[in-house]
Order: sequence, then C-alpha cells, then structure tokens
Amino acid sequence: MIEHLKSPSVCVVDDEQEDYRPILNALNSLQVGCVHLTGAVADLPASPFSRLRLIFLDLHLNNTTGKDAASYTANAFTRIVSPRTAPIVVVIWSKYSGDIVDRDIPEDDQETEADLFKRTLFEAEAGYQDRLVFVEMAKPKPADRPDEWTKELAKQIAETLKEQSAIDALWTWEASVQEGCNEVCSELTAVAKAAIEEGNLGLAAGLKGALQALAEAQGEGDLTKQNAPSHLTAALSQLLADQLEHPESTDGLAAHGEWLCQAPDPEPRPEFSAHMNGILVVADLAVTEMRYTPGTVYRVTNHEQFEAHFGCTVASLFAACSEYKETQEDRWREWTEAVKPVLIELSPVCDVAQGKRVSSLLLAGLLVPTESNIIRKGMKKADVIIRTPVFRMRWPVDGSDVLDALLLFNHRFRTTLPEDSNPGWFEPWFRLRELPTSAIRNANAASAARVGYVSL
Repeated sequence: MIEHLKSPSVCVVDDEQEDYRPILNALNSLQVGCVHLTGAVADLPASPFSRLRLIFLDLHLNNTTGKDAASYTANAFTRIVSPRTAPIVVVIWSKYSGDIVDRDIPEDDQETEADLFKRTLFEAEAGYQDRLVFVEMAKPKPADRPDEWTKELAKQIAETLKEQSAIDALWTWEASVQEGCNEVCSELTAVAKAAIEEGNLGLAAGLKGALQALAEAQGEGDLTKQNAPSHLTAALSQLLADQLEHPESTDGLAAHGEWLCQAPDPEPRPEFSAHMNGILVVADLAVTEMRYTPGTVYRVTNHEQFEAHFGCTVASLFAACSEYKETQEDRWREWTEAVKPVLIELSPVCDVAQGKRVSSLLLAGLLVPTESNIIRKGMKKADVIIRTPVFRMRWPVDGSDVLDALLLFNHRFRTTLPEDSNPGWFEPWFRLRELPTSAIRNANAASAARVGYVSL
C-alpha cells in the first residue's frame, strides 16, 4: 500500500548537513514536502522517481570536484530522476557552480562546473535532452550566510522559480487534478458513511462496499475478477472528469490568462501541429488482454487474406481512396507504394465494456504520409471517406522513425470478425484516441443509415 506514495515531487540532493538542513527547513516553512538524499550509493532509490517535478542539486557530492564530481553527480542524477518524466526544474545549488574547471585550455573552450555537469549528464543519458529546465540559486559559503538564512532561502526559492510561467501553469493544472481526486475520494467517503451507519461498519469496510457497488454498476451484469478493475477505473474516471470540467475554483489557472491568450512568440514551426496531434489524436496500444479494443489501428500484413474477408482486393481499396488511376503509371505506383492499408476497430465502447459484443467491427482505410505533394493531392474527397488530422507517427513505418501522416477510411470497406477469432493477416499498430474514434464511428453509422428510394 505504501508503494503508491513513494515517488516525491520535490527532492533535495546534498551531502553536507550545514547546507541541506537550512533548505529543508525553508521548504518546510513553505509547506512543501520533499525527500532528501545525500547522493551516496546506499541512499539512492531502487528505481528513478517517476513523478519528480523539482530537484535542488548540489554539484559536488562525495567530496569530489571537477570531472570526478560531474561524473559522480550525473550518475546519481540518473538513479534519482526518470528520463521519461518532464518537465523537471533542476535548481543547481552549489557554492562553486560558476568556477572554471580548467583554466589551462583556451578561454572559448573553458567550462564552468555547472556546464561540465550538464554535458556529462547528457552524455550519460540522452533522454534528458529537452526535458530539464536548469536554473541556478546562489549558495553562499558558511561565513557569508546571513543569521536568518532559512527565511532568506524561502524567499530565494520563490524568486528563483517565479519566471517559469508555463511550468507553473502545468503544476497548477496538476494540482487541480490532485484536488479533483481528493474531491472524488471525499464524495465516496460520504457515500460510504451510509453503509457505515446502517451496518455498524468501519470506514475501510464502508469504502470497500462503495467501490464494489461502483464496479458492479459499471459492469451491468458482466463482472469478473479480470474486468472489475477496468470497470472501477471507468466509473472513477467519469467522477474525476466532472471535477476537472466543473471545479469549485478556477483561481489557479486564472493567473495565467493574460499570457495564455497571446499569440506564441516565436510562432510554432510548421510541423508543430502534426507533432501535437501525435499526442492529441493517437496513442500507444492499450495494455489489455482483449484482442479487439475499440480505436485500435491494425496494419494489414496479408493482402490475400484481406481479399478473402472483405471480398475485394487491397488494390481496390487504394483505388477507392485515390484520385489517381492505374493508367497514370508513375503517380499510381508512387501512391500505392507510399500508403499502407490499415483497419480500425469501431465496436461500441459500451458493448465491449459490458461484454455484450458478439463480433468486432473493422473498417478499412489507409495510413497516408503527407510529406509528398503527389501523395497529398492523390487523396480522394467523397462523402464515404473520412480523414483524421495530420499527426506525427511515433511508431516506425518501413524503418522511418519520424513521419507525418493521416488516416483515411472508406465507409464502404467494412467487415466483422468473431470476437474470439485470432487472424494472422493483420497486427495491432497503435491506437486512435476515443473522441477521434467516435467521430469515425458516428460517420460510419451515418453513412450506413443513408436512405434513397423512389416514391410516386
């Protein structure tokens, strides 16, 4: 149970008590909880902290200096901070951070202790690049410290962090999520109180009953030890979403309204939208044992089996989605070599969650790279075709690690498969998020519901 509370958001790394005790007291006076580490090997966590947001770092640990200090501290940093976490504000808090490491080399090549540490850290773990925000905070030598240094440190911490408006906005939002979780827990506790009073139960038993009732209600009769956790997650997520959409107070982010409504300076690069859509529109595959999860995009690996199940060839899918004809040999060849046939699962989420789906519903389409003008212009526009926005592909395509693309689906190309079938002619690739999936599902339903008749 205590494992869920292990990862801190603030950490102080310093091995000298006369230094770390005042900053711990200063953070305590600001009511900021933190974890203190000396940097000694025995003191380091078993795995890097995954929810760290702010770290105060002394550069000289274990009585080392220069390159030895940079190497030792960088190694400790990689043991403390997960490279998958971002953004992290690293406050370099060292008495000698501005000292030159080697004055015998040309002045243009000289590094400070802080610069040497950063270079050593990035060489040790490239994953930290563009994930860390470095700021420096003065650490005077003991003889130069004021009498009430703890109070001065508290002011200095606030002053050092005040210019990080974008990070402050993210931290404010994160705090609102935590507050939303608190509200959900409080409401569940209040509901559990009824069970406590009626059955003379303790709080733990009452909460257990409340969570069991939530899972049962969400499952609507389909409740097993395998799917109960996902049913509970779905119910709690709905409660949390309501708290985030209708918070009791918006004072936190309101302070950032002025700069948020201004145009970005400088303007984002052209590829920014695709990169952002790579987060907003698509995601990694869901971690589940379910074979056909709604929103999953599958790569077609066997064209003959595609024809056997759809009753038409992959070439006919290419043709139905393209402005080019086979007679336009060069453009047709470029189009068919660039696009990739895919499927998407569109079963209603409620049927899947309640275990009432009889067969999966698969719609065929294409993954279309957008870098080539010829490929972009070759996409057909028609009522039976729906496209996603352009997004950055984070999953390799023919060995390419970076590719901007969109998904194009043709409503006429659909089939169903038994839910327990295990076909070998397509494989899961990535996942379209729920709202974009719903847009395709709704458009597909509307296309299937089109009516045309003659009356006299």
